[in-house]
Amino acid sequence: MKRLIIAVLLAFLIAGIASAAEDVQYSNETQNITFEGVDFAIPEGFGESKDSEDFDDLGSEGQTCFYINEAKGEIIITVISDWMGMSLDELEKEGANKVKINGHEGWNYTDDGLHYFGYVHNDKGILVGVTNETRLYEVVL
Repeated sequence: MKRLIIAVLLAFLIAGIASAAEDVQYSNETQNITFEGVDFAIPEGFGESKDSEDFDDLGSEGQTCFYINEAKGEIIITVISDWMGMSLDELEKEGANKVKINGHEGWNYTDDGLHYFGYVHNDKGILVGVTNETRLYEVVL
């Protein structure tokens, strides 16, 4: 069931990339944001897509936002607000590597050309996807 939740999240993320689009205002400086109560840094040159996703699937509620830059790729952030007490090990995906990014222990893996980092913070499940793997170290605070 928990792996199914992760698979559904990936489907939302990939669908969001396809629909993330026009009317984006790109920032000329790094933006520190708080999304669903979690802090992130969005690097210079990225703009928030107006396409965001709310979901209530398989008993989990969450929110996804998208930041894009035509030359630098995408940043996708998903926060599952009712993580239901699941542990970090339940975020593991086959082929993932356990890593620590900016003090957060989690799982890093690649799927469909995107690099993901999944971790648990303040009882929330967080999944960050980026086009360039090193960008994970900029986005995750």
